[in-house]
Amino acid sequence: MILKLSNFWSGNWGSMKKQIAVCTIVMLGALAAAQDSATPISLRVGFDYPVIASTRSVSKEFIGFGVQRKVGSVGMSENYTTDLDLSIDYYGRGDYRHVPILLNYVGHSKKGDSFWSVGAGFGFIKRPIIGGTESVGRIAYQGSVGMNLSSGETASFVELKYFGSELSELNVLGLYFGVRF
Repeated sequence: MILKLSNFWSGNWGSMKKQIAVCTIVMLGALAAAQDSATPISLRVGFDYPVIASTRSVSKEFIGFGVQRKVGSVGMSENYTTDLDLSIDYYGRGDYRHVPILLNYVGHSKKGDSFWSVGAGFGFIKRPIIGGTESVGRIAYQGSVGMNLSSGETASFVELKYFGSELSELNVLGLYFGVRF
């Protein structure tokens, strides 16, 4: 068992796995600190389509999923309420992977039918290079628009998301279905 764990944390993947673990722990800690029964959590799953031709020639689509939680209210206007949310997502396939951890500025229409968001943070990336793969961390960002399909204790929604990174070969346009509870 010790040998297997040491192999897991060693080699080219060692520092990347440690960074992902630390950021995940920080994110979970921030989510735990924001514990509030009235604070919704969103779970989403969908497909992402690479926007860079060289990536698209290797993989036409990626599988994606994510979780997002409100950490605070920012303000209110005539048409929107705005919040700050933390999110962690994953999308990838094969030798491509991106795990962005982002702080998002989210607007919700007061009618309850739509929402939008923009966010920035840090992304953990795996990509193919000559002779193998590379695992690095880079600045990441996203922008999205969504429509609520239902409301209530468990609401559903669809969302169109653009994920970007300093390593543009992992930039994608995604379509997601999600639930908020």
